[in-house]
Amino acid sequence: LRLEDIEINNPRGTIASGGTVSVPALEAVSGSNFLSGGEVSVSHDTRDSSMLPSEGHFLTGKFEQVFGDFNYSRFELDARQYFTTFRRPDGSGKHVLTVAGNIGYSGDDTPVFERYFAGGFQSFRGFAFRGVTQRAGGPGDNISVGANAQVLGTAEYRIPVTADEMISMVAFTDF
Repeated sequence: LRLEDIEINNPRGTIASGGTVSVPALEAVSGSNFLSGGEVSVSHDTRDSSMLPSEGHFLTGKFEQVFGDFNYSRFELDARQYFTTFRRPDGSGKHVLTVAGNIGYSGDDTPVFERYFAGGFQSFRGFAFRGVTQRAGGPGDNISVGANAQVLGTAEYRIPVTADEMISMVAFTDF
């Protein structure tokens, strides 16, 4: 369950020419925004470890209904599969391949501050936090407005560098 009051003051965006522009998605949330909602989630976990898994999978499905100044539903599915591709004869030194995906959809009445944004270390590494998103305005304008749907994927390969496996090297791609 959640109860929130989100206050947005002076929403404005900066455009490439240096001026400001009014963005309807930002203007719609100006002032006080009250949200209440309930979420239900279901998970299935067969991982061998929750900290550094090397085998198994983790699936989570979520549904949230939000009421208040905005009324919308939100669905999310997160899936991760772990494969050990190599290990020493004593079982240590595991090389692990992880394949993961996330799908999300939120209704049309979703306010801009609840929409999907990617970027940052948890969703799309190598890009600024909330840096991968739909933008309002023309080319070169930097007004992030988010999206009602998101599909993300990642593949990473982890190799231990030290004998005690406390330091690892990871190669990854996010898409």
